[in-house]
Amino acid sequence: MTDATEPPYADEAALWSRLAALLPFPEDVAEVRDCWDIGEQEAGLTVLVRRIRELGLPLGGVERAEIAVMARQWGVWDRLGADIVKCPGDPGQPTLLRVLDAEDVIPGRSVVPDHPSSELLLVPWITCTGCGRVPARGHEREWWGDLSYLPRLYAVFAPDRSVAPQVFDHEERDAAWRALTALRAGCVRSGPNGVSA
Repeated sequence: MTDATEPPYADEAALWSRLAALLPFPEDVAEVRDCWDIGEQEAGLTVLVRRIRELGLPLGGVERAEIAVMARQWGVWDRLGADIVKCPGDPGQPTLLRVLDAEDVIPGRSVVPDHPSSELLLVPWITCTGCGRVPARGHEREWWGDLSYLPRLYAVFAPDRSVAPQVFDHEERDAAWRALTALRAGCVRSGPNGVSA
């Protein structure tokens, strides 16, 4: 039994096992789970995403968002992000959460006006079609022009600025998971369309 006060993504091993179970063949499930057991999460995510695409498995919006956050958490988003976005959707489910692959940036202070760095750029990453809110990764540009590899923060905001943004510093434990949790909690509060997010 799970403690009701425990954050929904506190048990990453259980989430990993649930995502592995999306695959229909026991040998694929075992391979992805084994990768977790031996500390090869990057390889396990690669196998999971590759097999979902090869088999044309339908993927719900929540699962796609969870795989995206897991990929960011384990440092393979840059390599797997486009493939995660291209995984087939589940026609039997409304797609309330949509993962974005675009690298469009917006000035960080347009969302987080009191942030100390004027160089902060936000990359919208996931969007909720029910409430319109967006979790974004906050980066700064490196001297050679690319965005920083690691996000400096995660911000959940409404593009119309109708609600105050929520900011999760990258140094906070499980910041990306907390941003996804905040998005989903806001969707549930926003009305019946958000309940499935």
